[in-house]
Amino acid sequence: MILDNENDNLKVHEWISSYTEKGKLNIVTGYFTIGALAWLSKEINDKISEFRLILGDIVNVDSIDNRPLDLLNENITVEAALRLNSLSQEAVNFLKQDKVVAKTLEPNFCHAKSYLFDPENLDDRNKYFISGSSNLTEAGIGLKFTSNVELNIAETGNNNQYKELVDWFENLWIRPQAHKDKTLISPDGTKTKIDFKQYLISEIERIFIKYTPRELYYKILFELFGNQLSDIEDDPNFNRQIGRLENSVVFNSLYDFQKNGVLSLIRMLQKYNGAILADAVGLGKTWSALAVMKFFQLQGREVLLLCPKKLEHNWRRYLKHQDSRFEKDQFEYFIRFHTDMNEDRMEKYTDRADKFFVNSKPKLIVIDESHNLRNDKSNRYKFLLEEILKYNEDIKVLLLSATPINNSLIDIRNQFKLITQGDLAGYDESLGIRNLEYTFRSAQKSFNEWKEHDNPRIGDLINMLPSNFFTLTDSLILARTRKMIEGKQIGLTFPEKDKPINRFVTPSQLGNFESFEELFEHFPPMLSGYQPSYYLEDEREKNVLLDEKQRERFLVKMMYILMVKRLESSWYSFYSTVVKIRDHHQNALDIIRAYQEGNCNGKLDDDNDSLIDDDDLQAEYEELALGSKRKIDLSEIDAAGTLENYKKDLKKDLDSLNNLVFNLQKFKDKIESEVLRSGSLSSSDDKLQVLMSEINTKRAKGANSGNSKVLIFTVYRDTAEYLFHQLKSRGFNRLAMVSGTGSLTDDSDEETKNFEPILERFAPYTKLFMEMDWDFHSTKNDLEKYQDWIHWIEQNHPKTFAKIHNPIDILIATDVLSEGQNLQDADMVINYDIHWNPVRIVQRFGRIDRIGSPNKTIFGVNFWPSNNINTYLNLQGRIEHRMAAMKLAGAEVIDKLTDSFSDMVKDESLDQRMNNRMLEKMQVTFEDLEGEDTFGLEDLSLETYRQDLLEEISKNKDKYIHMPNGVYTGFNADKLICPENGLIALLGYPARTAATIKLEYKSYDLIYINMKGKLVHLNQKDVLDALTFHKDRDRYVPNAIDKGDESAINELAYAIKTWLQNQAVDEQVIEDGKTKKTMGKEIRNLLSKLRKGDRDALSRIKQNIKADEKFQPENFDLITWFLVAI
Repeated sequence: MILDNENDNLKVHEWISSYTEKGKLNIVTGYFTIGALAWLSKEINDKISEFRLILGDIVNVDSIDNRPLDLLNENITVEAALRLNSLSQEAVNFLKQDKVVAKTLEPNFCHAKSYLFDPENLDDRNKYFISGSSNLTEAGIGLKFTSNVELNIAETGNNNQYKELVDWFENLWIRPQAHKDKTLISPDGTKTKIDFKQYLISEIERIFIKYTPRELYYKILFELFGNQLSDIEDDPNFNRQIGRLENSVVFNSLYDFQKNGVLSLIRMLQKYNGAILADAVGLGKTWSALAVMKFFQLQGREVLLLCPKKLEHNWRRYLKHQDSRFEKDQFEYFIRFHTDMNEDRMEKYTDRADKFFVNSKPKLIVIDESHNLRNDKSNRYKFLLEEILKYNEDIKVLLLSATPINNSLIDIRNQFKLITQGDLAGYDESLGIRNLEYTFRSAQKSFNEWKEHDNPRIGDLINMLPSNFFTLTDSLILARTRKMIEGKQIGLTFPEKDKPINRFVTPSQLGNFESFEELFEHFPPMLSGYQPSYYLEDEREKNVLLDEKQRERFLVKMMYILMVKRLESSWYSFYSTVVKIRDHHQNALDIIRAYQEGNCNGKLDDDNDSLIDDDDLQAEYEELALGSKRKIDLSEIDAAGTLENYKKDLKKDLDSLNNLVFNLQKFKDKIESEVLRSGSLSSSDDKLQVLMSEINTKRAKGANSGNSKVLIFTVYRDTAEYLFHQLKSRGFNRLAMVSGTGSLTDDSDEETKNFEPILERFAPYTKLFMEMDWDFHSTKNDLEKYQDWIHWIEQNHPKTFAKIHNPIDILIATDVLSEGQNLQDADMVINYDIHWNPVRIVQRFGRIDRIGSPNKTIFGVNFWPSNNINTYLNLQGRIEHRMAAMKLAGAEVIDKLTDSFSDMVKDESLDQRMNNRMLEKMQVTFEDLEGEDTFGLEDLSLETYRQDLLEEISKNKDKYIHMPNGVYTGFNADKLICPENGLIALLGYPARTAATIKLEYKSYDLIYINMKGKLVHLNQKDVLDALTFHKDRDRYVPNAIDKGDESAINELAYAIKTWLQNQAVDEQVIEDGKTKKTMGKEIRNLLSKLRKGDRDALSRIKQNIKADEKFQPENFDLITWFLVAI
């Protein structure tokens, strides 16, 4: 009889069930599966007195690196995988019986398949054989559908064919190639023998090991990222180069997480010619970047470092011959500043003949604080792109930035354009991204929609972003936060943060003004001196005039913001600003009068550089001032008949400005009289008095072994200089002031532009002891070692000891020190003024909140300009109301003006709520200001998981190579992270076919669904975050599932099947109770990707696979899963 598992005859398993009585069964098979062994055990085990099995060698005497269990698990589709645990236990119990004898063939492979039954009652009629193509697998014996064509002959009785097959089996059983032992080959080529049946038992037992959440968390990472890591790990040339890097001082000075990050960045640069390192403040980006630079220096590349000028010493100190702690690494790189990006400045350098770095040598360009070069319309950006990057054929670009995304994804688009040398199709071949511009425009649209949500969640945004956008960022961004790396390594510690101290201080009286709010109400009504275009006729080309009026409107808005911010900073800063604004208006009025008297040509210059020079608004002002300075002819205003109106408005503004100056001058005289009394700690300047009180309170508390160092930040130099002179005059010593234009110390009357010696006196532990190379040795740790070093320095380096012996304890600084500086000797940061962009506060606090701080606890003080946070936040809105109240032409912001202007016009409300949340949070904690509510680059990358895996497999690679598929675990979940009972599952498509040794799935789906099959977390990163949070919890799985209870398994299978069904088609119950079917998620996503020209989507269409055909349970392998219980 023919058995092909398709015709009307019995299937193989039905024949065996029907014709097997008590007796013996001999089986020869090339492949076999756990499911088929379990079926034998359940179906006929009690009838058979002896099983003799000749089983094909499942790895054919191959390396032990293979995964034999994947061959034994022919079927790990959804339901089979859920039942695999109980089937495995059944199979193991079957094999452990003495009546089961198993042999394997070595070195031959067994192609034969036969089933020979010999009855106990010696009745020849009950003998049978099956011979043909059917292996002892679920598909082979017909337990599951297969596309394979099977052909078997089955007959009963003791005929000649049966006798010949019995003889053939007996001869095979005693042949030398039939072994009870199996040969294993270790990685070094050593061969060992192991009992074959015991080998099978041990392998299958791995399935019902009670795996912990931690183990299967790493299995998921191994499945998702293992191949990506092994591709490079197996490259001998790469490993050789990494070996040279591992011998460097800089690499060996890094923490493990930094070393892993360096390797990730090198891989990105090797594969994509670019990478972005966007670790949070205080995680050591400089040293990580140096290690990357060392790797490419060893390759023979020229290295160019671009940085803000204020960070020059940070980088120059590590060049060779500077006695840094990395002196032995002999670093060689060229340093240029962001502001050098123009022809004249580059030509002035004399350290190389090739001024623009365009020779044929391969290069690495590292751009520190790369967010400062995010504007692709600025002259600096254009010069870097057009005159340097595009002229190099072999160039790699590493960008460093800790600034999160607050306003626009376009900012990082422009940084990606630097990597591709301006080529918008630069990632077409490698990542399938045809056009960066379109990709980012689509992402920005999603970003804007998300930020309009009442309670935007990061996970929602990631789900909204185009998939190719996430592919891009995941491939090129490395971004870690403190939470990601804390606890990963012994000795990797951060100081504890004390709860912030908040001081709401407003001037009680400034001249005749009795409050902050009253003074605000006396601001000049128009600031007409900054908007002469308002008074011109509309005869010129409308777009040109409208553009000028819009520019001036924004300039006026900036001036109002500037006045409020300076007033928030200090009365003195406000005073100096008002004087400058008044002088500008007085100058305009004087020019009008001279013009009317015929004594001048009536040209109005719009020069406000001195006002903006030290302000956070400088970049925006530069955009307003693109091109030459604008000059307005008074004759044009006169011809329009509006000159007298302009003059009248100037006088109104001057009346207000003179009133402000008069009252502020009275207050100034009062303050100056106070400092005549030496040591006076009381002041009419309430804010100054509170500052002095905070400094003295800190000193009295004596925290951190009496640490007296405090770092005071302000936005403005005039505030810093005011505080310096006031504190010095009132008896404070060991005092210094640092700004971008000059610095002062209390023991010198000379101003200096080189502030590094000041920082060395303020932070000798960090700047001298930790960052310099000394021929000093001590067996002690940390601060005790530092004290020994001081004694050694006293004897051997008197100049260095003089800096330690003459310390600076109070350092007042502008934001020139808020980026890139390590000042962790101090344990307190005082924000004397609060940035409207709270990210700057994160950067300021990051100067002392760093890995390896010598302080156990660090402190922060915030000065607020109003009596509560809400009043402060409302100040920003009041400026908007003032602007809206102005009767200006073009008062409504127009979206589409000239190219240079339209990019500057942003919907500022989009990011206002984010900033407000961070500002409110600052009152309570400095912890994780850029946390759950703030979108950062770390949300756009899975690289931290690759690094986590890399660290794990460096210790336990074999474990994950041999770990079978279909295994599971579970945990009791935190409701805030996993709010519903359900499953986290990793599905692979397409399902593995029989006898496939190595299968690379085309796609993975990592899902968290509830028991109804509905997604709980919408994207892979959310699920990985949830697993990371729970990975160290105890295993929790109900007994019913471990035992394979049918109802429990069916509930789990229903959930996964429902999710699969919803990918193909959505079903909705409409009002009349009928079910309406609509496109499922898979089709909607596919159409969305097709509209964007996604290459993977086009490939998917060419496969011509219908969604409802694809999303069948039998087409997916359930690789591993977690039960989520709450």
